[in-house]
Amino acid sequence: MSINISGEGMAIFENFVVKATFVSLNNSYLLMVTDQEQFGIGTVTLSSPPTEFGTKATSSPFNIFGMKNSMLSNAIGRNASKHLKKPVLSLVLLVEKDFKQEIIIKTTMEAVNKAIEDVISKGNNKI
Repeated sequence: MSINISGEGMAIFENFVVKATFVSLNNSYLLMVTDQEQFGIGTVTLSSPPTEFGTKATSSPFNIFGMKNSMLSNAIGRNASKHLKKPVLSLVLLVEKDFKQEIIIKTTMEAVNKAIEDVISKGNNKI
């Protein structure tokens, strides 16, 4: 058995760097997002894709080590599961405090969107 990294993305604003990595699971993905050297457990969110009947993607944050950035984690998970058409378990560990929330959100979303594009470009999102 091995871990299959399906896609990666990174975004930088000045000295603030966010990394996003998708790991393929059985008919789902693990998404890890961080501004640290190593990935870790932060806010944990489980998101499911929209159904074929047109409902929106849904997500549920689970409080493991606090709910920091829970709205951002929800948005990331919903966006990823919508585009990848599979459930996504997100681990979002953002520690940065020196930048405005808008910068943190924009940079994080950019990294995740690049990782989603990487998954799709590699054809790793087939149902």
